[in-house]
Amino acid sequence: MSKIVIFSGTTEGRRLSEKLSDAGIAHDVCVATDYGADVMRQGENVTVHVGRMDADRMYEFLTDREFAQGDCVIDATHPYAVEVTENIKAAAGRTKAEYIRVIRGSEDLSGEGIISHEDIASVATDLEHTEGNILLTTGSKELHAYHANSSRGLFERTYVRVLPTRDSLDICLAEGIDPKRIVAAVGPFSKEMNIAVIRQYDIRHLVTKESGHEGGYDEKIKAASETGITCHVISRPVTEEGLSVEEAFRHITGREASESRQQDGRSERPDRDAERAGDSHEQSNGRCRMVLAGYGPGSDSSVTFEVRQAIEEADAVFGAGRLISGLNALKKYEMYLAKDIIPVLEKDKDIRNAVILFTGDSGFYSGAAKMLTELRAWDKDADISVMPGISSVSVLAARLGVSYNDTELCSIHGRKDTKTLNILTDRIMHSVHTFVLVSGDEDIRDIGAELVKRGIECDIDVGIDLTYPDERILTVRPGEAADFKSEGIMAAHIFNGNAKRRRAMNVLRDDAFIRDKVPMTKENVRHLSLIELDIRQGDVVWDIGGGTGSISVEAGGLDPTVNIYVFEKKKDACDLIRINAAKHGADNVTLIEGEVPGSLEGIEDPDRVFIGGSGGRLREIVDAIRVRKRGIRYVINAITEKTMDETMRIIDEYGAVDVRIMQIAVSTMDVTADPHELKANNPVMIYSFVL
Repeated sequence: MSKIVIFSGTTEGRRLSEKLSDAGIAHDVCVATDYGADVMRQGENVTVHVGRMDADRMYEFLTDREFAQGDCVIDATHPYAVEVTENIKAAAGRTKAEYIRVIRGSEDLSGEGIISHEDIASVATDLEHTEGNILLTTGSKELHAYHANSSRGLFERTYVRVLPTRDSLDICLAEGIDPKRIVAAVGPFSKEMNIAVIRQYDIRHLVTKESGHEGGYDEKIKAASETGITCHVISRPVTEEGLSVEEAFRHITGREASESRQQDGRSERPDRDAERAGDSHEQSNGRCRMVLAGYGPGSDSSVTFEVRQAIEEADAVFGAGRLISGLNALKKYEMYLAKDIIPVLEKDKDIRNAVILFTGDSGFYSGAAKMLTELRAWDKDADISVMPGISSVSVLAARLGVSYNDTELCSIHGRKDTKTLNILTDRIMHSVHTFVLVSGDEDIRDIGAELVKRGIECDIDVGIDLTYPDERILTVRPGEAADFKSEGIMAAHIFNGNAKRRRAMNVLRDDAFIRDKVPMTKENVRHLSLIELDIRQGDVVWDIGGGTGSISVEAGGLDPTVNIYVFEKKKDACDLIRINAAKHGADNVTLIEGEVPGSLEGIEDPDRVFIGGSGGRLREIVDAIRVRKRGIRYVINAITEKTMDETMRIIDEYGAVDVRIMQIAVSTMDVTADPHELKANNPVMIYSFVL
């Protein structure tokens, strides 16, 4: 096959190289800078060369590789790089190789607020008669000519946006640009990003080249129009003839290549493997590359370079409306659930690179994990990668100057319920710093109300619209938070300077409970019974015959992720359970009033069951539970011979395992009496087993 070299300096050059690589066609790519090499997709079919060349050096490069008639020299450099284009033409002509110019479509330069100019010098001359700050987006190479034709006053109100490379920054500094007026960033720049810069620096005039859709021209025009500023456009130096990426690929290879084309006829994007467009779902699905990416808090300024590059290379981008609305993408779908996205991927076989965006960081309370699982279930061989993003929590921490060390990280975003709030409040109670993702001001009000109820005094820092131009942080106390109202995207930080240290062994004494005349499992028996229950994080525990609720309240205090259902039929006992649960902030304890097993309907299945009082219906209760679930650990307290006999029959007849049986008899000494004397409590049998 003929030798091929692409002199690249544009998106078109990168896209044509990717298309040739995907088609298995070996070729060389020449770029001027390391940045140019970084954005190229490397692979076995492409060799990238870095360095600026004049016409003679280009000719040497081609002759060293024995380019001759029948070989292809492709010029995909910038439309304003007239001298470079002439050098490539000359070098190709000397070797007799075919010269192919790849061009991008031109833009309409007419419109309100748009002024057309021949060159940068005429822009500077025109701007002398204006007021307000100026943003140059024409690159560092144009800066010298602009400076040479500017007065001191004009130059001092000019901001420049350039690539964050050493060469670009050195040029800016050499021309005398104040570092405060240098915006060093990597595109593509969406309309929202341009608007943010315009507002940040109070820009009144934006200077750009007619760089086409791929160069972000239309996003600048939209931003200028929306902010009401004037856009000065340097028209292309010459009207070029050449081929699109699709036409160049077809000319070189003789193959057809389906490309997705936007309805307005602007840019084109190559189909990665168009010849197989009629393949089966399984094959097409296997060829589609999918990226699950964290987009950050939502503003374009906080998106990582890796994610920007993935979006730029994508044939389709999926995500929430606020994430994709300003993106410069060929196809955009306002959807973020697998059930919606998969049918699109199955139907549209032109999609070879798909990006699915999630707010924040893909690894921190993100939908990316569920999406990955569902996409793998759809196609176990799918080519999927996950890219991290910047969480709003990390932004808030940076703004506050708070380290991540020894902090609690939580979320109630889209998952707020009593259990979640209880877990969050428990962490706030025991941590100096707690960061939490929230859905909006309603969540802030709920957090504030919960903290007021628990009597926790602290500061709540609410970060609103972080990374956006109007970001702000408000600090409120719990009482103020309970009435908090604000629009915007939020995250919160709670500072509790009086955080309690957790007990190494979390136990309650009998005097911690209000008892009245209701029977209560005494502390020694209670603690041993809880040890035998062997409760784990996230367990569901049933306490049957709750009495004062001492077992339930103490079990709930072991860990906020434990859910306790306490069953009690006596009204006076139910009243005490409510009082004791409220006294100890046991929000994970739920009282079920009524007879057992009649009251079991609709309650989630247990992992652990404590039976302190069965009302003579022990076997009936156990049978009702065994119908629902096996592998449950039971702990039964018995003080009567009848209950002891029934428990042993259950253990023997049902084949219980991991059986432990003990009797506990406790005597306590009353040190206030004279003389001191021991008082014996009734002995209790504790049965522990798994059914």
